[in-house]
Amino acid sequence: MHFVKFILISLIALFIVLTAFSLLFPSHLRVGRDINIAAPREKVQAVIGDLHTWDHWNEFIRSSSLTNKSVSSPSSGKGAFLSSNQLTVSESVSQPGRIEFNWKQPKGKNAEGGFNLLQLRPDSLTVQWWFDFHFRWYPWEKLGLLVYDKKFGPVMEESLDSLKRYVENSP
Repeated sequence: MHFVKFILISLIALFIVLTAFSLLFPSHLRVGRDINIAAPREKVQAVIGDLHTWDHWNEFIRSSSLTNKSVSSPSSGKGAFLSSNQLTVSESVSQPGRIEFNWKQPKGKNAEGGFNLLQLRPDSLTVQWWFDFHFRWYPWEKLGLLVYDKKFGPVMEESLDSLKRYVENSP
C-alpha cells in the first residue's frame, strides 16, 4: 500500500514539475523559411495563390498520402480551397505581396500559414514562408513545440527549392 501511495505521489509531483517547466515555453511558435527567386512578384504570387500548382512544388501536398484530394477556386479568385481526408487548406488573405492560408487537420494541430513576397532587389524576389502554431497550457503540447521546427523546417526548405525551380523554369 505504501508503494502504491509513493508511486501516485511521485506521478502527481512529476506532472506538477512538467507543467511548471512547460509554462516557461511560449504559447505561440512561428516556423519560417525564405528563399530568393529570380522572377517577377506577379508570377510568384500567381503560382502560390493557385492551389492547383501546389502538386508541382509543395512537399506537404505532393509527397504526402492525401486521399480524396480536390481543389476549388471560386470565380472571384479569392478563397481558394484544397481539401482531402487528412488536410484542408483554405486561403484567408490575398493581397499584393502577401497570401495567408489556414491549415486544418481533422485530428491534429491547426496552423495559420502564409507567404510574404518582398522585392528587396530589382532582379530577385524574397519569398518568406511561415507557419504560426498556438498551444494551450497542457505540458505535452508546450513540450511538443520543441520538435516543430525540425519537423516542418526541412519540408519547407525542400518545397521552397521546388518552388524556385518551378517558377524560374516555367514560361
